[in-house]
Amino acid sequence: MAQDGNVKNQLTEYELPHAIGAASVRRVVFIGGLNDGRRVVTELQNHPRVELVGVFVLHEKVDHVLGFCSFDDLVAPSVLRKVENIKHHVDEIRLLRPDIIFVIGFSQIIPQSILDIPKLGAIGFHSALLPGHRGCSPLIWAMIDGIKETGVTMFYLDDGVDTADILDSRQFSIDDCDYSADVLRKADEATVSLLRNHLDGVLDGTAPRLVQRDTQSVYTHKRGPADGEIDWTKPANEVVNLIRALAPPYPLAHTFGGDGVPILIEKARAAPELHLPPPRYPQQDPLRQKVLCIVAHPDDETLGVGGTLALHAAAGSEVTVLILSEAETEKLDSTPHCPNRRECALRAAKAMGLSEVLFEDFPGQRLDTLPFIELIKVVEETIERYRPTVIYTHHRGDANTDHQVVFKATYAACRPMTPFGSTVQRFLTFETPSSTDQAPQIGDYVFNPTTFVDIEPVWQKKLEALRCYPTEMIGGKHPRSFEYIEALARVRGGYSGYLLAEAFVSVRERLSRPAFSRQQ
Repeated sequence: MAQDGNVKNQLTEYELPHAIGAASVRRVVFIGGLNDGRRVVTELQNHPRVELVGVFVLHEKVDHVLGFCSFDDLVAPSVLRKVENIKHHVDEIRLLRPDIIFVIGFSQIIPQSILDIPKLGAIGFHSALLPGHRGCSPLIWAMIDGIKETGVTMFYLDDGVDTADILDSRQFSIDDCDYSADVLRKADEATVSLLRNHLDGVLDGTAPRLVQRDTQSVYTHKRGPADGEIDWTKPANEVVNLIRALAPPYPLAHTFGGDGVPILIEKARAAPELHLPPPRYPQQDPLRQKVLCIVAHPDDETLGVGGTLALHAAAGSEVTVLILSEAETEKLDSTPHCPNRRECALRAAKAMGLSEVLFEDFPGQRLDTLPFIELIKVVEETIERYRPTVIYTHHRGDANTDHQVVFKATYAACRPMTPFGSTVQRFLTFETPSSTDQAPQIGDYVFNPTTFVDIEPVWQKKLEALRCYPTEMIGGKHPRSFEYIEALARVRGGYSGYLLAEAFVSVRERLSRPAFSRQQ
């Protein structure tokens, strides 16, 4: 941004006829509400030629912007008006017969019907060096953009947005150590300095007027809550600039934890002088998530998704497995029984590096006989407690009826319009050897994978976890044999260009829209 003198060189000066004689007391109305507005009101109250006949500020229930403060201790009740919409007070302002109106830090556009009332016009203060950076939140954008010098412009108001004639401007620096409160104080000082220098000229009708040239204008757009989210792919200095710009009294920059809970960040600094090891977790790592795997029986989690869960764990994810039934008592007499199947599941989880295994005691192979709502509630409670971003569960067309019921309960629990499903960004189903492959290969029973995960790096972990279920692993031609499981992984790898892979059907994937880029 150019210096004050350069700004004036870009403008054309002309004389304003004296509308009112000098040395008279003027009736003044103030419209505003920011902290620097308090100092402006004090200056007006203390000036011998000002009669402050009205102070209009936003009502508390309308004012949602941090940094606004009460004028109750500063202005007499007969003068103070708390408004919800300034356009509803045109007649009231007209009855006050102001000679001039001062506007500062007011978030609503002043209608032309009010601007036409004062004989000497309406004067505003914009926290940028006009004609550059017209529009909303100029100080915040200046800090975000890394601008080192900005200022405050005192100007006349018209029906445009920061487009009318300029009285004067004051420049100040934005230092690398400044936070928003520091920059606001500098803007406050610049505002008061401009007012002191030009108030007599404004009251006399002799203040300078300098025409803005639109060719020098750049507009900043109104900020919303989404603009405060930190993009960790940005350079370090840009991340720090955002945090500094949104520090108090503004509502702080934010990011999100793996469970979707917002985290507010008040202070930060770039530290290039520190010699730290490389980042432990890659940025935007799809494997570093909060993971919940919901299965009908112990061993399902390892057979179907064990390699992927191990990858999640290795990436630093919190991985929880919910097992709804032990399914031992319903086995046929000819089928091997395992008296300590829960212990097997815990050992397998340890081999894969998982965080936690949860057990429920629903009757195995009879989940379809239970009130469906009971299963849904258990899944909902688990989702509410762990707030996963990724969910894995059985394919809906598995031959095992328990698997089908678990899929339906899981889907019902995390529908996207429910509070329980609001954090789930990815919902995938996996294939379970001896169940998915034994279903009829027609219609909805067919497992048509759309997502593939390279599990070669953790293949040995999956094998180690499978060995924790000795009664479930069956040799020969049975699908629950090590040979079959490796062959399946090779086939899925062949589909996707990997050596060994696990395959999934993506039921739902939600992509959050990033904040809009700035618009001119």
